[in-house]
Amino acid sequence: PHDNQTEPQGTADPTDARHFVIVGGGAAGSAAAEELRRAGFTGRITIVSAAPNAPVDRPNLSKDYLDGHAKPEWIPLRGTDWYAGHDVELVLDTAITRLDVDEHLLYATRQAPLHYDKLLVATGAIPRRLEGIPGADLNGILTLRTLDDADRIIQAATAGQRAVVVGASFIGMEVAASLAGGREVNVTVVAPEEVPFSRVLGDDVGRMFQQLHEQHGVRFCLSDGVVGLRGQDGRVQQVDLKSGESLDADLVVVGVGVVPATDFLRDSGLSLNEHDHSVQVDRQLRTSHPDIYAAGDIARWDDGSDKGVRIEHWRVAQQQGIVAAHNMLGENQSIKPHVPFFWTTQWKLRLNYVGHASAWDDILYWGGRPEQRKFIAFYVKDGRLHAAAGCGYDAELDAVEFILRDQLPLSVDQMRDPGFDFIAFARDNAEPTLP
Repeated sequence: PHDNQTEPQGTADPTDARHFVIVGGGAAGSAAAEELRRAGFTGRITIVSAAPNAPVDRPNLSKDYLDGHAKPEWIPLRGTDWYAGHDVELVLDTAITRLDVDEHLLYATRQAPLHYDKLLVATGAIPRRLEGIPGADLNGILTLRTLDDADRIIQAATAGQRAVVVGASFIGMEVAASLAGGREVNVTVVAPEEVPFSRVLGDDVGRMFQQLHEQHGVRFCLSDGVVGLRGQDGRVQQVDLKSGESLDADLVVVGVGVVPATDFLRDSGLSLNEHDHSVQVDRQLRTSHPDIYAAGDIARWDDGSDKGVRIEHWRVAQQQGIVAAHNMLGENQSIKPHVPFFWTTQWKLRLNYVGHASAWDDILYWGGRPEQRKFIAFYVKDGRLHAAAGCGYDAELDAVEFILRDQLPLSVDQMRDPGFDFIAFARDNAEPTLP
């Protein structure tokens, strides 16, 4: 899970009185702590996390860990001795309840108030739940965000049981594949869209994944939704759908998106977005208070559009954590134009995605078609490439990442040309630095 960077060597110097606090043990928080030591910070570093465990490789929870292929010892980002060896104090199983920006104090459960000199808020996001639906508080209705969540699902999912996955999101579809493939659970996916991933990847790629799941016995109830949940002795047993169908369920996993985890900031005076309560930051990831930074899923920055931009991607969060660390040290680094990257593996088929396309005029296919499960899909708007996704062409998609990062002029004709060499084009034209 680590980028190929030099191993941080630094430790604390007792004569350095500065105290930097990082709230959140995800991608941004852990990357920031490592970068602070790598950059020579010798003050005190404390990571406060609501999770009971040290930072973990979260993208793998819904994939290899849930399906049983990844051992528990593979999941932590660092061994516990790493934190002690680099004088990074972990305060786990502890939620921040209030932030006093004037006094530079954090109030927490199970912990005396913490004073900070610089603060990085990187609390990530929390899964949406099925709110306002009868029976939504029954036991056996689970979400997946943390290692504890994954362990709860594994405990509940034994072979032959019936699981209902609500939401054909990446989390939902990965959970469906992991439970059906790795745990031999009978899985039904319920989602409002006609085709999974249609809004993100288009109908053709979405249908490819749907057919892949169906070939392995996963059932879909699409253009549908949950209207009620029923159970016995406090535990879920049935899921009632809008269509009138009722599904038997031994467990329900909800994957219907996330919201920024910023409740504790509501009365802090920090500038929050009025719609999703994400934290407004500048290009240096500074909040409206000069000693407080935010990074990862909770950070919204100005990209020239009306709404600004907030990206829920693991690698973007890591990159932001590194930038925030340097700026906490008094530098003035700006977040570079991000080329978001994510990947999904379902039934051993891996799809990589680079860029960001919330809408497109056309999807151009190169090197094959989704039904062949080897292709690149280019998402084009106004004749310009915004994103690409593909299976079986990792090196070409790496090249496309450079092309997007440097905004190289790639024409529609080039994207359509089956003989076009994206790797050579990127090598000859892109800036020779890491994406």
